[in-house]
Amino acid sequence: PEIERLFLAVEALVAAGVGVVYISHFLEECRRIATRYVVLRDGESVAAGVMRDAPSNSLIEAMVGRRVDEVYPRVAHAIGETVLEIRQLAGVRKPTNATLTLRAGEILGVFGLVGSGRTEMLRTLFGLDRQRAGAIRLRGKVEARPAPHSRLAERVGMLSENRKDEGLFLGRSIADNLTMTRFAPYRRMGLINAHRQRGAARAWIDRLGIRCSGPEQEVVRLSGGNQQKVAVGRLLHHECTILLLDEPTRGIDVAAKAAIYRLVGELAADGAAMVLVSSYLPELLGICDTIAVMCRGELGPKRPAAEWTEASLLSAAIGAA
Repeated sequence: PEIERLFLAVEALVAAGVGVVYISHFLEECRRIATRYVVLRDGESVAAGVMRDAPSNSLIEAMVGRRVDEVYPRVAHAIGETVLEIRQLAGVRKPTNATLTLRAGEILGVFGLVGSGRTEMLRTLFGLDRQRAGAIRLRGKVEARPAPHSRLAERVGMLSENRKDEGLFLGRSIADNLTMTRFAPYRRMGLINAHRQRGAARAWIDRLGIRCSGPEQEVVRLSGGNQQKVAVGRLLHHECTILLLDEPTRGIDVAAKAAIYRLVGELAADGAAMVLVSSYLPELLGICDTIAVMCRGELGPKRPAAEWTEASLLSAAIGAA
């Protein structure tokens, strides 16, 4: 509703003779209100034209600089044994009732409207919010009420939806952010070997394609997409095999999204299990193996992604299904 009110305000301004430049990563928003478009990539204008005449495929190719079939890259992966089960999980306020089974190598998407309890479910699983009821079974073992330090010790990692306030130390270096939860390989007698730490950070910078001046650069000076790669990189450095990803591509451009999608697929191919919460339907349908929908604190049963459509996901999210 807030987005629709914004668009109505923009349309009213245009009707009054005001010119508007609207910047967005979301094509559906641009199609809703724009008459003309310009695509910027790496600081240069690479395409322009009339919005209604532009096929989505050509716009995406201009934005990313590659074919559309590479925007949601699919990496072959096998789904193995169950690694996480939750039964009738309830948090302080939300979720009120969440049941799911997650298997090794599975990418399980969770959709729901803002306020439905998606984020609270991940926070409760990770021990950031108190578990009020229900049961959690991790790798076959019934868990007591979790805490973040025990989750990390069990190689369970969480990516916050709010990287600037919760997910990163913006004033610290890339190296510090990447290794923050696992200093052991670089620590001796309580001191950090900075040379070894920076060497490990360089390896992650190369693997993740982080654009930066080096491991000593402050994270605050990176673009949103590169900041997100650092946040994901910390989970990989920690050798997490179960990842709770909350809006992993929020606020980053199409090229950075494609890089994250490929990385998620590669992690699944290595046997990692992921719960991926997202508000963006195309990415859920594009990269997830299974999808479940949360509505008013309750999580519905998961189904293969191929059995969902954008319309059916929205219908379930508003309780109409």
